[in-house]
Amino acid sequence: MTAIPSQLRDAIIRVGPNTVILPAGVGDSELTELRSSRETVERLSVSAADLPRLRGQLPEGLERLNVRGPEVTKPRWPGRYEDDGLSVSLQGVAADTISHLAALGRTVTRLEIYDCSDLTTGNLEPLTRCPKLQYLNLSGGVPDAVSLEPLTRCRELRYLTLSGGVPDTVSLEPLTRCPELRYLTLSGGVPDTVSLKPLTRCRELRYLTLSGGVPDTVSLEPLTRCPKLSDLTLSGGVPDTVSLEPLTRCPELYSLTLSGGVPDTVSLEPLTRCPKLSDLTLSGGVPDTVSLEPLTRCPGLYRLTLSGGVPDAVLDSLSGCPGVQILILGDRQRPAETAFTAAAYTRLVKSCRKLWCLYLHCTADTGRAVLTALKEADLRYSNGWPRTICLRVPVELYRQLERQGGGRVEVCKWGK
Repeated sequence: MTAIPSQLRDAIIRVGPNTVILPAGVGDSELTELRSSRETVERLSVSAADLPRLRGQLPEGLERLNVRGPEVTKPRWPGRYEDDGLSVSLQGVAADTISHLAALGRTVTRLEIYDCSDLTTGNLEPLTRCPKLQYLNLSGGVPDAVSLEPLTRCRELRYLTLSGGVPDTVSLEPLTRCPELRYLTLSGGVPDTVSLKPLTRCRELRYLTLSGGVPDTVSLEPLTRCPKLSDLTLSGGVPDTVSLEPLTRCPELYSLTLSGGVPDTVSLEPLTRCPKLSDLTLSGGVPDTVSLEPLTRCPGLYRLTLSGGVPDAVLDSLSGCPGVQILILGDRQRPAETAFTAAAYTRLVKSCRKLWCLYLHCTADTGRAVLTALKEADLRYSNGWPRTICLRVPVELYRQLERQGGGRVEVCKWGK
C-alpha cells in the first residue's frame, strides 16, 4: 500500500505510472486535469467527501477506485478480474457513500468494504444500489443484528466473502435467493449453532470456503446436497470428531483443501470414494502417525499439495501413487520445518511414474541434495520411456540451483 503525504493539498499525487491519489479537498482544476489527461489512470484513490464531485469525471481507463474515510492513511486497492467493470474498495466510510457509487456513470461490479462499521452495523440495504454487483467482500464480520436479505436483490451477485465471522444469530437462508451465487467464503469461523443446510438450496454454488475452523458439532452432510459443488476448502483445522465420509457423496467434488492440520484420528479413506477428486491440498502439517496410503487409491488424483511438516514416513506411505502428475511440497513461510529428507523425496518421485512437475519449498541444503539425487536417479514413465522432471523452486533457491540442472532434471523458477 502507498502512504498519502499529509503535507500535500490541492494537487494530484502520482505514485506510479497508472496510479493517482487525490488528497482531500482537491481543487476543481485538478479534477478537470485528471479527466482530460491523455495519461492512462487505472487506479484512483479519493476521499469520501470528494466522491460526489467525481460524478461523470472518472478517467475513461479507470479500473480500480479506492474511497477512503478521514482516518485512512494507506489506500487498500480492490482486486480485479480482466472482464470486470469498475472495482471499488471502501475504507472507513459512512453508509451513505455507497449511494454515490451509482451516480458515477460507471458500472460497479466488484465491491470490497473494510473498516466501515457504520455500514455493517446498520443494514446492507445500500448495496442494492449497485444492481450489477458481482463480487462482494464484507470484511470485519457481520454483526448479529444484520440480515443478509438485501443481498437477494443483488441479482447478479456471484462472489461473496463474509470475513471476520458469522454470528450464530445470522441466517444463511437469504443466500438461497441469490440465483447466481457461485463462490462463497465464510471466514473467521462458523459457530456450532449455524447450519449449512441452507446452502443446499444455492443451486449454482460451486466454490465453498469455510475458514477459521469447523466446529465438531457442524456436520458436512448438507454439502452432499449441493449438486454443483466442485471446490471445497476447510481452513483452520478439521476436528478429530468430524468425518470426511459425506464428501464421498459430493458427485462433482474436484478440488479439496484441508488447511490447518490433519489430526491422526481423521481417516483419509473416504477420499478414495470421491470419483472426481483431482486436486488435494493438506496444509498445516501431516503427523507421522497419519498414512497417506489411501491417496494411492484415489483414481483421479493428479495434483497433490503437502504444506507444513511432512516426515519421511508420510512420504513413503504415498509410494506408487499412480495418477499424481504434480506434487507441491514444503512450507513457504517455514522451509526449515519441511522435515523430509532428499532420499525419501527421491524414492517418492521414482515410484510415482506419472509425476513430472515438482514444486519444492525447503532449505537450500535439502534443495541441493534433492537435485543431485534426482539427476542420479533412473526416472522413467510406467511404459519404460525416460521421464524428464521440471523442478520448480522459489526465486532465492533458483538463483543457487539454476546452473546445476541437467540430465533429465530442469530447474525452473517458482513465482516472481
